[in-house]
Amino acid sequence: SAEAHLAAMTARERPADLVRDFAVPLALDVICDLLGLPDEDRLQFQRWGDMFLGAGDLSRDDAARSAAEMGGYLWEQLERRRGCPAHDLLSRIATDAADQPMDVQIKLPISLVVGGWETTASSIATFVYVLQSRPYRDGRTGWQHLLDHPGQVDAAVTELERLHSTANGDDMPRRVMADVRLPSGARLAKGDLVIPSHDAANRDPRVFPDPERMNFDRDPNPHLSFGYGPHYCLGAHLGALEVRTALALLLTELPRLRLAVPPGEVP
Repeated sequence: SAEAHLAAMTARERPADLVRDFAVPLALDVICDLLGLPDEDRLQFQRWGDMFLGAGDLSRDDAARSAAEMGGYLWEQLERRRGCPAHDLLSRIATDAADQPMDVQIKLPISLVVGGWETTASSIATFVYVLQSRPYRDGRTGWQHLLDHPGQVDAAVTELERLHSTANGDDMPRRVMADVRLPSGARLAKGDLVIPSHDAANRDPRVFPDPERMNFDRDPNPHLSFGYGPHYCLGAHLGALEVRTALALLLTELPRLRLAVPPGEVP
């Protein structure tokens, strides 16, 4: 799939749009393959997905109509699989979640699409941008370094996830369930509200020496960009694999890839 989308992108006029022509269709294909969505419906599904991600120019009424259309389409797909299940995630939802309310069954595949598509596509684009525009070592960019050290792609992706993940920033508020003393000595009382920050945790100098420096040699690299414990991202392994595959392919097939405009002009 990655090779096919790269071939399609390079066949178009230059400059190409890495997001529109490669990252988005690759990530969408992977999640649609897992769900078992028909090929002929994917373009429409992308339009609906843009509505959920705020990436389109729909009015409020158009967005509500698109949401209803997407929900109706998914319900039809689920109903079709109840009597004739296939080897895909929609069939698992149709059979294993059949006792759940309709809106829960519909929201399950929607959450998989939104969570597994946009974040992966954004990571591919963001990481290419960072590798192309930021100095890494000896006056060279991260991209130039990886061209000479292709075996470090996996470690580079892990480090980029730490510094530039789409999940970085402040998390949703959490309520403290029991009195606890943090390693810093601060006390939290049961019932307190706290706002965790993946971004701050991923830059803790006690865990990551020289935390602001991009370092592909970090080992171990226990970042929290995918969460922790019961809230750990269920698609973390798949998303990381997609990003690593995409970066390795771009480095191999398009080693002279460059930003079409100065870094500050990239929207």
